[in-house]
Amino acid sequence: MDPAREPLAGGGLQRRPAAAARAGGPPQDQPPRGQRAIHADVDPQPRPWPWMQKVAILAIVVLGCLQFLPATHFRDPNDPHRNWIPMDRSRNPTDSSNVVGSVDVFSWISCLDLRTLVVLTNSTLSSSSDPQNVSFHFLIPEGGNDKSPYYKLKVVLPDSDLTVTSQRQIKDKLNVATPEGNFLWSFHKELSPLLIAKSQLSKKRYLYISADSIVKGKIEDLGRMDLGTYAIAATEDCSKRFGDLVSMDVLSAIQRAAPKSWVSKEPYDMDACLLDFDVLLVEPRKLEKNLVESIKWWAGVVNVANPKDHIRLAIALALYDKYLKLPLIWKRADANADILNYDGPNKVCSEDGRQQEQSSYGDNWKQYLHQKSEAILNA
Repeated sequence: MDPAREPLAGGGLQRRPAAAARAGGPPQDQPPRGQRAIHADVDPQPRPWPWMQKVAILAIVVLGCLQFLPATHFRDPNDPHRNWIPMDRSRNPTDSSNVVGSVDVFSWISCLDLRTLVVLTNSTLSSSSDPQNVSFHFLIPEGGNDKSPYYKLKVVLPDSDLTVTSQRQIKDKLNVATPEGNFLWSFHKELSPLLIAKSQLSKKRYLYISADSIVKGKIEDLGRMDLGTYAIAATEDCSKRFGDLVSMDVLSAIQRAAPKSWVSKEPYDMDACLLDFDVLLVEPRKLEKNLVESIKWWAGVVNVANPKDHIRLAIALALYDKYLKLPLIWKRADANADILNYDGPNKVCSEDGRQQEQSSYGDNWKQYLHQKSEAILNA
């Protein structure tokens, strides 16, 4: 029988492919119609287009270079929606922590009364939308034991982030033997916000608030405010103006004769207000190195009978046109403001160190201080 033929079931013969017939094996599978069979041992492997490799290399280089471009947007970690916010190029890059970080509140108290500090803390935290990022630093009079006030405050305010520091530590850091240190300490009550920066108690942005205050607004809105090129933001006290304390002719004469670094380039306005140090936002890095020397110089050339008005006028003249004005809503008042005067009972210290108790004149303080807490603080 012909080896190229094989019997069919009906008795006929079917011709097999010659190669399969010669090998004596079954017929090889044929590829589907319209496709070409690829033989690995015969056909070369497919090659990509030559220019595709160059495009891939160029894309890798471009993407690598993009990593070196400065950031244009950021996301506030405190924003639940994680929205992208354009970055302000006018701001120093080192200030970014002040925009989205914690708010440090400092307060100086001349006559120790823990009730006012508790009311300040509770009112601030209860009004804040981000209370876990608000910390408090209380500077208490020297000579006392700062451990006892701290423990009492922690018993009443167990979840608050607070520190208690004796003012003696600041006095030691100032080195009052120097003319500048002695001047600062001579007016430590009036210059207490600046003492914090000068003693390097805080090297980052901080918010100074008078101890006898009740905060009704969101403190983070104030603490994270953009200061631009200014080092200080403050409210104003317009109950007394420049023209009420000093002759404008005297100011003009001083301005013509004084070194230009100490005086304003523009004429002084007789209706200009004094600074109110009850609420103050400070950037220590931006403070002028000669600011205290400038205040001291102005205190020596202007003459005001009232010592308190004297130093306040010197501060206002040294900082004339050099501070950012805070919104009027942050001007401390007794009603319709974001910060109110403490209206509860408090202790007042005389020059000889004696304490007197003053009764309350309002009820706002009561919602921030429980009677049981008051008993602990007075123990």
